[in-house]
Amino acid sequence: ARAADRDGRAEELVSLAEMLPIAGIELELPARTRNGVITEMITLAGKTDLLWDAVAVGGAVRERENLHSTALECGVALLHPRRPMPNAIAQPFVCLGRTRNGIPFGSPRLTELFFLICSTDDAGHLHLLARISRLLATDSFLALLRTAIDAHTLHDEIAAQEQALTAEGKA
Repeated sequence: ARAADRDGRAEELVSLAEMLPIAGIELELPARTRNGVITEMITLAGKTDLLWDAVAVGGAVRERENLHSTALECGVALLHPRRPMPNAIAQPFVCLGRTRNGIPFGSPRLTELFFLICSTDDAGHLHLLARISRLLATDSFLALLRTAIDAHTLHDEIAAQEQALTAEGKA
């Protein structure tokens, strides 16, 4: 789908569901520390077969987190390298991890939900961040992320929430 931006230019709408492979969802992330989360999320990304250079991406994510935490006050962190890494990934994708108990990650609230955003260009990265931010602004989306019982159900529900957002014209 396409939408017009503020200047009237057409831009491609990004779909979180399309960029989130089932293999990239882990609802029982075993990590208990900030560094452990990053390690587990990179391991999860490796299961998608879309990550070519786990060492480079992991290092870039750690460097970005050391610069400034991506944790939000709603208990979600948006892990990503500071710059897109087209030579380290096959295509843009997202992974999603959930810990049983939240962990200190740089926000006043414990963080229990982690998105790993891997992009090949700045524009795609920004569009994906905007899409995730819009979804996170709805209480039902956060509740869905916290209560989903399996990856397939969660993925289907994310797609449904995105369609509802698009239908309301908030995409």
